[in-house]
Amino acid sequence: MTGTVEYLELEAPADDFDEPALSRIARYVATANRVTQDFWGDDSRDTTVDEILASMRHQEDEVVRRFLVVEDGRDVGRSVAALNTEEGSSVAYVSAWVVPDARGHGLGRAIAEHTERIAIELGATTLQAWADHRAPVEGDAAVSPVSGHGSVAADAAARLAVAMGYALEQVERISELDVEAARGSLEQHRADAAAKAGDAYEARSWSGRTPPELRDGMAALHARMATDVPSAGLDTDDEHWDAARLERTERELEEAGQSILQAAVVHRATGEVVAFTVLLVPAEGRPATQEDTLVHADHRGHRLGMLVKAENLLQLGRLHPDRSRVVTWNAEENRPMLAVNEALGFTPVGAEGGWQKRVAPRRLSTARPATMAG
Repeated sequence: MTGTVEYLELEAPADDFDEPALSRIARYVATANRVTQDFWGDDSRDTTVDEILASMRHQEDEVVRRFLVVEDGRDVGRSVAALNTEEGSSVAYVSAWVVPDARGHGLGRAIAEHTERIAIELGATTLQAWADHRAPVEGDAAVSPVSGHGSVAADAAARLAVAMGYALEQVERISELDVEAARGSLEQHRADAAAKAGDAYEARSWSGRTPPELRDGMAALHARMATDVPSAGLDTDDEHWDAARLERTERELEEAGQSILQAAVVHRATGEVVAFTVLLVPAEGRPATQEDTLVHADHRGHRLGMLVKAENLLQLGRLHPDRSRVVTWNAEENRPMLAVNEALGFTPVGAEGGWQKRVAPRRLSTARPATMAG
């Protein structure tokens, strides 16, 4: 670093006319978007002010501290540390970004170290960072995760993570769907999956908040996302979900300018919700994002994952015909869900690395450091 660095924490505006707070949030968003636009080459992954404001208004379930990083009066980065408010939570999300023209003189490490300190102040004993990477091509140096599934290019972010003592525990494949190309086969995918599921199951879909009669069942499945999805060697905190938390989450998404499209499968004999999926549709013509999808462990093997995804993509086509792309993330070891996505037409466009560092003893671990492969 060559100049004076300041960390300006974002604060929730007192009202719609709180210019200092709103201005800082807008600068933070612009800085973050410079980073994502540089990596992806367009504005499709941009964050909006409304998304940040909605998160800041709703911290009942997660406390998030965000900082705008300024060097000699110039906005050069942003920092995030977050921890669940659930009693006993100890796994923090940390993220440190530097704009392209400020890289190369130690600022990234300085921001990362600042972010770690904030996370530890929040009570974290495990730090986790999720970073976008290119998938390695033949001949390139790569970083292999402890799990052995997938790899990421040994880029500057990967090298910094390894140097700071993080292990790459999991790789998620980032995939995109060309909605128009997939449209012709969605009805058949849905019909085939429904036939496999049989009369024991009923598929439902809706736009917006979850209907009252499904809230408890949907909340129970959201809670299982913390325990049932592949997590490789990543530490996880338990999450308590009930109908009230589900409603808070959906209200936050709406305030952030996101349209919520959901599909679920109900087991007719018990009335239990046994599978679900969520699509978020932002404003301004940006791609939709395929968010959480889960099939209850007791009901796997009936193609319910394909059923809810095809059902929801058909709903996307009906309600948002302007969306030409859907982006999603899946753990490389999650072959059942990857197979569903591949059949639907999703293709890989990048990788996200799940990096982990324990800063205090929590439990015995056999994790090995990430390894570079030439």
